[in-house]
Amino acid sequence: MPIKIKDNVIRLMSGDPVSVGLDIGNHSVKIVCIRHRPSGPLLLSAGIHVFKEGTMENGEIQNRNELLNAVISLINKTPTRKIKKVNFSLSWSYGVIADRIRLKSSQIESDEELILMEASRHSPFDVDDIQLDYKILNKNDVTGDMEVLLVAAKVNKMQPFLSLIEDANLEAVNVDVDTFATTNAFLFSANPEDLDKVVCLANIGDNVTNLTFIKHGAYHSTRDVETAGNYFLQTIAKKLDINPMEATSILKGRSQQNFDEELVENCIENSAEELSVGIEMAFKYFKSMENNLSIDKLVLCGGGACIETLPELLAERHDIEVEIADPLSKIDCDKSKFVTAIPKNISTSLMVATGLAIRKF
Repeated sequence: MPIKIKDNVIRLMSGDPVSVGLDIGNHSVKIVCIRHRPSGPLLLSAGIHVFKEGTMENGEIQNRNELLNAVISLINKTPTRKIKKVNFSLSWSYGVIADRIRLKSSQIESDEELILMEASRHSPFDVDDIQLDYKILNKNDVTGDMEVLLVAAKVNKMQPFLSLIEDANLEAVNVDVDTFATTNAFLFSANPEDLDKVVCLANIGDNVTNLTFIKHGAYHSTRDVETAGNYFLQTIAKKLDINPMEATSILKGRSQQNFDEELVENCIENSAEELSVGIEMAFKYFKSMENNLSIDKLVLCGGGACIETLPELLAERHDIEVEIADPLSKIDCDKSKFVTAIPKNISTSLMVATGLAIRKF
């Protein structure tokens, strides 16, 4: 009891806790800063900094100075108190190994000891240079059966980012995985009825699309599809003989030039079909694991989620309800810093950063 009283006094003296999510992708750095009030979270700041092409490739830092300057610049532009601590995530697609295992609780060892013992014998985790974590997905208190998700991050993939964060005068308090952060953001912002459904979250990034399956409000699994935003961009740039910047404007519906609308539509449709092939394969994999259980909804997020007509094309192709995620929909904005709410076409790019910021330090 004295500890709880002390904690409450400290909270009252220092104000409501604030946490920051920092998402470093292949195209940009995103940040979300949230104050955790008793009445609910308050968005203090959010930002996106697009860095130079070639700064990041396939989850690895290629131009450290450019990335470091991008992080520092974004932090300095954040209109809130001085940021020193962040929650950070590693990419599921690069340097993270995961597997689901089933085992029984033991009266001899604790669950944690049993899980780590099993992990040391399990195939993907027989390497020394890793950081291992786990999450108990399901546990039957009667039989002792457990379903556990084992996650291992390669130290040689993780350390360059931790070193860069340190050089930006920041401390990485929590290191998460982007797919889990995406799941957290969805579960926080989802309509109550969606928590009883099977939902596939499609995080359409620059080079990879992560498909994360949520079964009845709980994380199930993730599959990667190589077709992502860059595929759409390159297809349009090649067919129309234009530069990537103009192709990006077309994809987002912002182009001021007149192009052959039918040709643009064909480019998007052909690219969407390529993405759909990967999605269909992931759907079949999920159904094979879950006795042909149907998938009720496809939720798009990330930079590629707002490609014009993509939601409609995927809905028709897969005969499924499709929507664009808005992770900030249930988070109030600080009116002194935001004149209006952040629009969905920007908010969805902040999915990972929001999921990270929801976690308290």
